[in-house]
Amino acid sequence: MTIHNIGLIHECTIISRTQMGTDEYGSPVYAENSTLSSCRFLVSADPSRIDVLESGEHSVSEVSVILPSGVVVETGDTISSTVPGYSHSYEILSVTPITRLFNSTVHHYECKLKAVE
Repeated sequence: MTIHNIGLIHECTIISRTQMGTDEYGSPVYAENSTLSSCRFLVSADPSRIDVLESGEHSVSEVSVILPSGVVVETGDTISSTVPGYSHSYEILSVTPITRLFNSTVHHYECKLKAVE
């Protein structure tokens, strides 16, 4: 599936944290940077992953997001959105750059997400 036939129809905020130093107690001090971006949320089921609960067997699904190549994103960043069905915060577990077919420039990023409670 390419970015052209799925479209970046959603919008999200990417929040990254950079350690700026430590406070007087030695605890890290962070600066947050937020970026508004177009995106596309996706849910995929992994048929090889089954959770067995009291209510029976359940297929495990994963939430991911596709982001344009112009954003700066890395593992550990947070994504939040108001898109129905995805309207909470997620931690980025992995970032996979997808390159163009005949050269090595990044076309878009695919990121696996984990919901943050």
